Amino acid sequence: MAREVRKAVGDRRYDFVSRQLSRALVAYDAERYREALAVLAPVLEDLWLITDVRVLAGRLEYRAQHWKAAAEHLEFSRASDRSDMTNMPVLIDCYRALKRYELVDQLWAEMKELSPHPAVMAEGRISAAMSYADRGDVQTAIRIMTHGGEPRQVQSHHLMEWYVLGDLYDRAGDAVTAKKFFIRVAKHDTKYVDVEARLASLGE
Repeated sequence: MAREVRKAVGDRRYDFVSRQLSRALVAYDAERYREALAVLAPVLEDLWLITDVRVLAGRLEYRAQHWKAAAEHLEFSRASDRSDMTNMPVLIDCYRALKRYELVDQLWAEMKELSPHPAVMAEGRISAAMSYADRGDVQTAIRIMTHGGEPRQVQSHHLMEWYVLGDLYDRAGDAVTAKKFFIRVAKHDTKYVDVEARLASLGE
């Protein structure tokens, strides 16, 4: 990215801009999102056409719950490579927050067609499913989340999916099935989110 930054701002401003960008990345990696956004803001206009910078800005705006700004940045990066699904779950979640459900459905259909890495697919599936829950259609949300069989090796995205299914069944009034999914999560990680409290509320 250094070459792109130098080309965008020239030699005279390169040192300052690259320092700001490095500071923003360090803050982002440390989950200091507000600080990262503040550091990036003064140089963002200079780096407007650099895809990786727009992705960073999009993810920071998403963390700040600035859904429209986040979507605009991520749409820019999506235009440069339609096959890259890395940021699609975040973009879907932005449109979910904006209640742009037609775009949620469109992007989820694109994800299903390209079938990216399972962890990325899981995040997109959750965003799409929760948009249906937001619309009051919990049964469709459950159908979206229900897929495949028992994984050979349980990974973090499996816990995330099971937790969401537990939550959705709980919302649907099916406490027995909700409990089964929360128990499955707790079996692998008793401290996952608030799974202990959810089980307690279901009368474990």
